[in-house]
Amino acid sequence: MSGDAVRAGLLATPFASTAALAAPPGEHRKLIRLRDADGKTIEGPVRGDAFPLWPARACYTWVVHVGGAERLVNVTERQTTPGPTRFDVGADIRINDASDATEWTRRMVVRDGAVAHTWCVNDADPPGEYHYRVDIDGRFVAAFRFCGIKLPEGAPPRLGGLSCAKRFLGS
Repeated sequence: MSGDAVRAGLLATPFASTAALAAPPGEHRKLIRLRDADGKTIEGPVRGDAFPLWPARACYTWVVHVGGAERLVNVTERQTTPGPTRFDVGADIRINDASDATEWTRRMVVRDGAVAHTWCVNDADPPGEYHYRVDIDGRFVAAFRFCGIKLPEGAPPRLGGLSCAKRFLGS
């Protein structure tokens, strides 16, 4: 998992504005984006639950809609990956001994009624289900499941048609 998008929470979300995040309170979203070698978006953000295992170019974001005015909240994210990986992250993220789970708590700004967090794929990420639990101010608010899908060699990464459905045990 790449830490580039991880360090600053919503401000690091790979969208030009928070408009892609807009939704009513209680409705949570999963967004996927692909970028080129220069970091420019080539597809997305789109709502979806699956991302290609395309290192440094595929990113996925969970968005929790809490509504209300701009304010600071304590956000805790617990992530479980389908197997060991390498986490390129800062010291504020705790990684378990098996290198397949992380946890962090940060103060984040609720902006446009939402908080969000983005991860980008790295070359050590395994295929399978990635699970997230999000607590705000000590209370559970959302759970997310994304699927990292290994594409056939030489297949162009495209988001259309990628889905968790019937791919892994939990789907």
